[in-house]
Amino acid sequence: MKKLYSQMSREELEAEMLDSLKAMEQAEFPSQKEQFERKYYTAKAYTLNPADYPPGAYKVEGYSDVIFQLRYINGIMGWGVMGEDLEASFPLSMLSRV
Repeated sequence: MKKLYSQMSREELEAEMLDSLKAMEQAEFPSQKEQFERKYYTAKAYTLNPADYPPGAYKVEGYSDVIFQLRYINGIMGWGVMGEDLEASFPLSMLSRV
């Protein structure tokens, strides 16, 4: 039985990220690529320290022109508001400080 990301060591998470990147390159359909991309960002989020993500303005990978206002973190997910009033959540690995 496969481990949950939360149960994996850093080395196992890095191997999972590498597998996901390879699978993205080989994906035939956009939906397949998106699935492996999400797995990559989720695994990567488990390697990050949530304390390094204080509330504030962030850019989100794949959403270049919209600012995400991070309000709080729950586990590996950052929760807040996208743009004007759209509530959203993203893995911390998709966020970069503005």
